[in-house]
Amino acid sequence: MFTRQFLNATLFPLLLVSYAYGQESARPGSVPLVSPSKGQIPNDTGSDGQSKLTIEKQAELGPSPALKVVFAPGDSFGDRSSRVKNWKPYARLRLDILNPASDTVNLEFNVNHKRTYNYQTRTVYPIKLKPGRNAVSIDLVSLVNVNGTSPDLANVIKWYFNCEEGKTPTLFFSDIVLESDEPPEATAGARPVASSGRFRVQGKIGDAKVDLTVEPIDGPPVAAATRVTVTGDPARLARIRAAKMPTINKVVSFDTPEADAILSAMEIYPPDNPWNLVVSDWPVHPSSKAFVASIGEAKVLRANRDMCFVIVPPNQPKVDVKLVGYPGESDRGPFPVPDSLPIEGWPEWPSKDGKKPTLADVQRRPPEYDGDRHAIIVDPTAGKLYEFFVMGKTANGWAADQSSVFDLKSNRLRPDGWTSADAAGLPIFPAVIRFDELQRGEIEHAMRFTIRRSRKAYVYPATHHAGHGTDESLPRMGERFRLRKDFDISGFSPTVQTILKGLKKYGMFVADNGLEWSLSMAPDSRIPDIHDELRKVKGADFEAVEPPPGYQPAE
Repeated sequence: MFTRQFLNATLFPLLLVSYAYGQESARPGSVPLVSPSKGQIPNDTGSDGQSKLTIEKQAELGPSPALKVVFAPGDSFGDRSSRVKNWKPYARLRLDILNPASDTVNLEFNVNHKRTYNYQTRTVYPIKLKPGRNAVSIDLVSLVNVNGTSPDLANVIKWYFNCEEGKTPTLFFSDIVLESDEPPEATAGARPVASSGRFRVQGKIGDAKVDLTVEPIDGPPVAAATRVTVTGDPARLARIRAAKMPTINKVVSFDTPEADAILSAMEIYPPDNPWNLVVSDWPVHPSSKAFVASIGEAKVLRANRDMCFVIVPPNQPKVDVKLVGYPGESDRGPFPVPDSLPIEGWPEWPSKDGKKPTLADVQRRPPEYDGDRHAIIVDPTAGKLYEFFVMGKTANGWAADQSSVFDLKSNRLRPDGWTSADAAGLPIFPAVIRFDELQRGEIEHAMRFTIRRSRKAYVYPATHHAGHGTDESLPRMGERFRLRKDFDISGFSPTVQTILKGLKKYGMFVADNGLEWSLSMAPDSRIPDIHDELRKVKGADFEAVEPPPGYQPAE
């Protein structure tokens, strides 16, 4: 979608210089991002295939094949996972684009990097294509995030070109190349002006000397190095590290005092991990009201007693799990799967024909016990988390549609564009409401909830979308909400107060599509029935939040 950034096009053409290079003229030290001349096609379109990408020769771009892109309305194309991650050694990005139409076509070149977590923290570079052949060179030093901060070009996740909203141009692209040699004399270079957010452009355009200072057009300059420190609650960390971790020498079920003692002493992710951040003072998201309305202002809060898990010792034998649904977005085993692995909802699966199912019954995946069938394994000693989607036992052993392995000592995310056992690509276990924390009277992490309709997009720390809509009033996977500060919790039971305090302090992430405003809770018989109490909390009592300006995700 085109926004105010396109207004910068009056300045940026100074950085778009026509070179007399052919399609195969990559210089020494250069590297292609994608080479249509060799039959390569970018691996992603924003519309999941509605735009058509083919390889064909186009005489105006030279003898080598080019990439023909027939854009769907307002669509994009690029590489979901950039083949070149480190762009720091390179001076510029260069390509030729043929516009066969008689009118100017507007594009944007976008870069998502390791510190990209929303629109404001990605680069958006406008390009105007006149009719005919356009030689485009983008000085990489000139790239800045939408909010004026510096992108992390040493850790590029993905890049893409998107066309103007509602437009459907047909364009031809040459090889897209990163060049490391010094720009030609005719290139005007741009560099940041220290601590100002401005950029100085110096050089020559033809015979004309250029010396300009470019200032962001939307308000005061933002210092490129500005970084806001956002952390968790130090008291939480102190409590955990003061606790004594019991020796784990057997499989432990989630609904036992043994599990309570282990979990109370377990540090789940580093203090600056998104799950552990205090968001009570974060700014309200500009689209908060629209998000809440789309989910349902009158819809009630609920807790789904679904996410059971098991704790395993460090010597738990590992077994193979056959991956049948999303093998390309799964981590490979073997995995420490115990025979007593509970399946989502256990032990609260309903009776059928008056008979209560056994765990073995549920594990075998009979039709009456179908669904998402999440399975969660925690290894506190190694700091590892194993999660599965549609897990079950067959005559040949364990099988699942998807498997994810998370390092609970690291802030590393799933690969960009990958799902997990949860639709958003997020872990489930860190978000589950557990008995030990309700008993303690403090939930010290963000929670997980589902919504019925989501946008076909995701935001940090999510890595995958699950929706089909493009309406910007729909939340994205990874969107963070909190209970409003002014919501009165005094009339609720201690158990529910604990949940509501946590929602004010840490909030909750959109993690999957399902029932509206539905939190995930362990199906622990020691947790009282709080269904009716939670129903007193409505969607209108929540607000979406976003990180403060200058926040950069944990590394």
